[in-house]
Amino acid sequence: METKNKIVEKKERPKFSVAIQSDAMKKLISDTLGDKEIARAFTADIVSLVATRPDIQDCDFGTIVSAALTAYTLKLPLSKSLGFAHIVPYKDNKDNIKKAQLQIGWKGLVQLGQRSGAFEKLGVREVHDGEWAGIDEFGEDIFKFSHDCDNNKIIGYYAYFKLINGFSKTSYWTTEKCERHATRYSTAHRLYKGGANDIWSSNFDAMAKKTVLKNLLNGYAPMSVDSELKLAILADQSDIEDGDYRYLDNEQGKSTINLTDDIFDDTPSVEEETKE
Repeated sequence: METKNKIVEKKERPKFSVAIQSDAMKKLISDTLGDKEIARAFTADIVSLVATRPDIQDCDFGTIVSAALTAYTLKLPLSKSLGFAHIVPYKDNKDNIKKAQLQIGWKGLVQLGQRSGAFEKLGVREVHDGEWAGIDEFGEDIFKFSHDCDNNKIIGYYAYFKLINGFSKTSYWTTEKCERHATRYSTAHRLYKGGANDIWSSNFDAMAKKTVLKNLLNGYAPMSVDSELKLAILADQSDIEDGDYRYLDNEQGKSTINLTDDIFDDTPSVEEETKE
């Protein structure tokens, strides 16, 4: 009996600009944003963004839209020059596909804190050698910041906030503690230390700033159930599926981040924080 070889043609993947017009995508966007005009503006913005970003064009389209919708909901522009938030690609080895995730910069966290109206002061900065002045009676680090020390070696990172009601809190991490954190919680840092895929090595200063600030806010800042700041901390560097947040780079050996060029300039990502 003669067996005929069947040639199966690989179905060509539609362009993002076409896929986003599907009924399912339109419904997701409409249900999330509500207003038709806002939904149309969002669609135009994300199509334009993807067209200029070859690095995310082969990501799962649903993850691109989910990440962008979260940024839109938080009113954080996806602009590299502003540094509030970015959409970045990663390889998900568990599902064996490339996905997109939202990564919020430390400037984005500060922006959301300012918007909340709860903060009188909020920020993060480097600490240079010669600026540390000791510890107060509550165990908080004290600094005497000086422009004379700006060119000295960076020895740590200092995040702080003061609420309108008077409550204040600070957090100081040495560079060594930031390095330990990266080694413990970042799969990419463990696997590719010093390599192109290790943003902790290539963007240590910005990574450390965001880590310390996010850790401080997550532990001590007031966050109501529906606050933008809480949503941002939950959504940052996560794979959002049906309202659940999966933190890729905290899953040892299951997945790795696929990073590109300099999209992390001054505002790279940070792994999901676990307070030490």
